[in-house]
Amino acid sequence: MKITVAVDIMGGDNSASELAKGALNAASEFANEGLSLILVGTEEAINELPTLPENVTTQVAGSVVYMTDDPCKVMKEKSDSSLVIACKLCKDGVADAVVSAGNTGALFTAASLIIRRIKGVRRAALGSVLPLETPFVLLDCGANLDATPEVLDLYARMGSIYAENVLGVERPRVGLLNNGTEPHKGTQLYVDAHALLSSDETINFVGNCEGKAIPFGCCDVLVCDGFTGNITLKLIEGMAKFMSKTLRDLFHASAVATVAGAMTLKHTKRLKKRLDPSEYGGAPFLGLAKPVVKAHGSSDAYSFRSAIKQVLLYCKNGTIEKIAENIAKKTEESSEVASNE
Repeated sequence: MKITVAVDIMGGDNSASELAKGALNAASEFANEGLSLILVGTEEAINELPTLPENVTTQVAGSVVYMTDDPCKVMKEKSDSSLVIACKLCKDGVADAVVSAGNTGALFTAASLIIRRIKGVRRAALGSVLPLETPFVLLDCGANLDATPEVLDLYARMGSIYAENVLGVERPRVGLLNNGTEPHKGTQLYVDAHALLSSDETINFVGNCEGKAIPFGCCDVLVCDGFTGNITLKLIEGMAKFMSKTLRDLFHASAVATVAGAMTLKHTKRLKKRLDPSEYGGAPFLGLAKPVVKAHGSSDAYSFRSAIKQVLLYCKNGTIEKIAENIAKKTEESSEVASNE
């Protein structure tokens, strides 16, 4: 099965050459799995690429979407950008999926307008994979700042399918992020969402999850509105950096501490690898008609390679088709209920 991914190598915090290096590593590593890439970048960036293997081609873009650009203006003012061209290649069937480390809002806007959403999906969601005690999907983590109970139920169903097909979790546990475990806790949105999720037999809902339970494997899919999810995501990322710095300072505090650090170095490296977000590399937009993965803005070559690996699994396991089937079935059931009433 051949899978072609349009890869935007511009707009990240690191250079285009660093992202291209990660893409070429992925192209080499997964060539036997049918992966081929289209690297999209400015003429200057394309000209600096090394000799490309047979499964990698290029597409020249006229401009770059930067992190500071207004997502609402990108389609009009930078329609020739690498980010927009990558989405157009996917829409036209030249590519099967898109990966970009660029402006999150711009990628979400461009993908929503060009690639479009799955029929019946009111709002796509940004789902970030967080590797704590057990990896889990947090969604939404920033695409939509508000939600309704029905939208949170949609996130739960899409997240469950993604966790099962891409992360390999059997019957994923769905949790609702809240300020208490009792069904009546939280705002009216979360009270109503809890009732709706509890009655949804297509998911394995385990109830409300408090923030303190997140690091300890309380669920496989954690659902919330984008405002709450983005704050949660940034707090977890910040705490990870804080703990890493604290350990470094601790092991350099004295000669004895340095020796202790050397003795535990193997275990420390193992822990760092287990908690390293670069092992997953990016966040999928769930609900779009084709796979789109937002790689970390700070992606290095390894992290970008991991994002491409994630989108490869996204494509191979038929995740989009299964989400579309779930949505269609849910819509049909709702219509039957309405007609019977």
